[in-house]
Amino acid sequence: MTSARHSRSERFTGIGADGQRRIAETAIAIVGVGAVGTVAAELAVRAGFGRLTLIDRDVVEETNLQRQILFDEDDARAGAPKAEAAARRLSRVDARARITARVVDLTHRNVDEVLGGHTMLLDGCDNFETRLLVSDYGKKNGVPTIYAAAVGSDGLVSVSMPSAQWPCLRCYLGALPAAGTSPTCDTEGIVPSLPAVVAALAVGEALRIAVGNRPSRGVLSFSVWEGDVRPVRAFAAAKPSPSCDACHGRRYPALEGEGASEIARLCGRNAVQVVPGGRQVPDFDRLEHALSANFPVQRSAHVLSFPVEEVVLTLFSDGRCIVRGTEDFDRARTLYSRYVGG
Repeated sequence: MTSARHSRSERFTGIGADGQRRIAETAIAIVGVGAVGTVAAELAVRAGFGRLTLIDRDVVEETNLQRQILFDEDDARAGAPKAEAAARRLSRVDARARITARVVDLTHRNVDEVLGGHTMLLDGCDNFETRLLVSDYGKKNGVPTIYAAAVGSDGLVSVSMPSAQWPCLRCYLGALPAAGTSPTCDTEGIVPSLPAVVAALAVGEALRIAVGNRPSRGVLSFSVWEGDVRPVRAFAAAKPSPSCDACHGRRYPALEGEGASEIARLCGRNAVQVVPGGRQVPDFDRLEHALSANFPVQRSAHVLSFPVEEVVLTLFSDGRCIVRGTEDFDRARTLYSRYVGG
């Protein structure tokens, strides 16, 4: 790291040379490389965070290009894994940045391996199961965790710290919301400029934590469509909920498998993810040979994708399959069994 690259940060009294050194020593994991995650990742690299891990299970689609700034049309045409496409782009921002792409579905089975070794977590994912998983992991392991969300014209940012006096996401939610009860980009749409605002605030909190300053308490929510930004700070004085198992150290439900399932709808995707029992490693060579005679197969190191029966099956090297073009669980299972097997 040269002094010239980060000189403007060092001149800011809130950071300084010592703060920039602390930022360079911070290893941050960004869970979800979508609308908020892409902006947050670029800001983190430009700010000089020492190590960045990008975690996402999905591939780039044309609909992502409206707001997910690290991707382009070539990525969408190729169905490139988001984490890998983002890492490639960011390596051109700072060739010396230590960036790791993890094309993986974060679950209670792999969360220790994927998130271990990081000193900060930034949660920009699109479902509450994964959010609570990240929250429980952060609380159990004493890792500061920043939550960031954007849907419609509304944004939200919150921080959970290791302190026993600091609430976690589970304190605010109480339990997993029922399916279909929370707005998504699929049902509400999204203002394309909103994720950048949310990500900027989230990375601002990450910088404050990295340099040793106290982050903001509570939940900051705001809207960007009514002619001005209308922020509301809620729960700023809140303490951990007496009913929160994670904050009181009794147990961590998400780390025990709360919300885990073999099949699930993906937020805003018109898609279903099928996770076969045992997470068998797929034989890409066999599948490509068997399918390519009848279907246009796209393949990379981590992904094999092909269209069938008005849907697209995307198989990942960790055994998952995303069936795009349906939200019908039974149809997704049938198509998986018919074309992939198992």
